[in-house]
Amino acid sequence: METPLTSHATRERIIALVQTLPAESLPIVEAFVRFVQAQQAAALAQPATPWWYPTVAAPVAVLDRLTGLLSDIEGDALADTEAVYDEA
Repeated sequence: METPLTSHATRERIIALVQTLPAESLPIVEAFVRFVQAQQAAALAQPATPWWYPTVAAPVAVLDRLTGLLSDIEGDALADTEAVYDEA
């Protein structure tokens, strides 16, 4: 986290860099600064998502198309898993 002292020094370095730019570059710098401001405002306005992959609603028709893609698999997954760990 920046302290007021380092924040001030950073601002001074940025101002010094901007002062060296040709006048035709300044609109690009202004657009970038406005972009960063908008990103900061958006980040503050939205609470952080507590999960990595948010749930996305899908119509039932989409899910219906997924059924039947794999052939039926015979067997009992629980019994097969228990057999792996049986010591017998």
